[in-house]
Amino acid sequence: MSVRSPSLFWRTFALLMLLLVITALAWLQSFRVLSEVPFSKGISQQIISTVNLTRYALISADANYRTDLLHVLAYREGVRVIIKDDTDEWKPLISQGNTAEMIEMETRAVLGQDTIIAGQVNGEPGLWVSMNIEGDDYWLLIRQDLLDPPFGTAWMWWAFVAFLVSTVGATVLTRRTVTPLAQLSEVAKKLARGEKPDPLPEDSNTAEIEAVNTSFNHMVQELERMESDREILLAGVSHDLRTPLTRMRLEIELSNLPDYSRDAMVSDLEQMETIVNQFMAYAHRSKQPLERVDLGLTTNQTLNDTRMRVKEDVRIETSIMGNLFVMAHPTELTRAIQNLLVNADRYGRDPETGILSLNIQVLRQDNDAVLRISDTGPGVPVEEMQRIVRPFERGDTSRSGAKGAGLGLAIVVRVVKRSGGTISLSTNHPHGLVVELVMPLANKKDEKPVLEEHSAPADSVLSEELAAQEAQEPAVEKTDSTGNNKTDV
Repeated sequence: MSVRSPSLFWRTFALLMLLLVITALAWLQSFRVLSEVPFSKGISQQIISTVNLTRYALISADANYRTDLLHVLAYREGVRVIIKDDTDEWKPLISQGNTAEMIEMETRAVLGQDTIIAGQVNGEPGLWVSMNIEGDDYWLLIRQDLLDPPFGTAWMWWAFVAFLVSTVGATVLTRRTVTPLAQLSEVAKKLARGEKPDPLPEDSNTAEIEAVNTSFNHMVQELERMESDREILLAGVSHDLRTPLTRMRLEIELSNLPDYSRDAMVSDLEQMETIVNQFMAYAHRSKQPLERVDLGLTTNQTLNDTRMRVKEDVRIETSIMGNLFVMAHPTELTRAIQNLLVNADRYGRDPETGILSLNIQVLRQDNDAVLRISDTGPGVPVEEMQRIVRPFERGDTSRSGAKGAGLGLAIVVRVVKRSGGTISLSTNHPHGLVVELVMPLANKKDEKPVLEEHSAPADSVLSEELAAQEAQEPAVEKTDSTGNNKTDV
């Protein structure tokens, strides 16, 4: 199962947010690097000032008041003076980046190269600086918050606010960029389904979008004009051919010709009339709105109208699910199903026995209604399946005996596309062809599909009994052309 690619909106939004995050991280790194030097110099000046002032205060103070002075420094300034011993264990100062190295370099340049700046002494963390007072070595413990970054944690709140503003801005910018493309995509889908899309706005504030919308509207108008010209041409040719065909058939019927010659000429005229009818059907493009149509009921009615169930050389098995509504035009949907049945009758017969074996299914797949018609005929080569659904394309006459103008499947494709569906052809193993129509469901919330068999019994009594049975419980019934019915509950 293929994973659906993300939409253009989310791709653009993700790229913008990634760009904003990378830019913010780069700015934060630049700020940290640029503020590292002045921050280190400031810390060094405070250390130097604290060491010098402490040294001078202790030297100049009376010996009787030095203890009181040390208590005052520890209580008010957070500065402690401890005698330094050779057995003391200390660890170097650790900080982010090159801050510690610059602090040590600036401090030693003033206090002396033998000055030690430690981050921990005898297991007690802090900012420790060695100093000498009248020949004795001491440790000076400075308050621990001296190395805290100057911006603290306030930057996190600013970063959060900036992230929210950036998200809103990226959303607005992305939506303004993607919305015109989404509108273009919607009208293109309508055009592909054979519907007339609403014109795109040509007063956009963006010159590129305005040019695209104007060109697309002009293209739609040109396609409508070409379609109208083609309809007029095909309708005119088809109408003009009907009169001479009718006259020729009447003259053949009244002429004194051998039966085999008359039958052959009548067959040719009937084939020509069929081609004319296909021209007329293909030329007529309905502009009526779509309706909710029961696909199973329409399939069953069309199967009855073709009277294929009563043919002796036709075997039909059906499994039709009712209450599967799709949006379509009833007449067009009936014509499409009829074309599929006629094609199966012409080209789907077993080449050895000449019997037509059809399996017709109407079922539900997820949110789609599926019509599947399978035969056991010679089938169609895989490389030809994409070609024969195009207008005026036919199968290999020498292999399948193809007749007509090649518009049967083209009409089916147009009807299905107008309903937002798709058509696919595949091989029916061991031989034969499978035609599958997939159309979106238009069911309401309270409408549930019912699995049942729509059949055409040989007599009315059997029809009434079957109707009574179906009213009691849903069933799947298999019917062949002989009128024998088998019901699997």
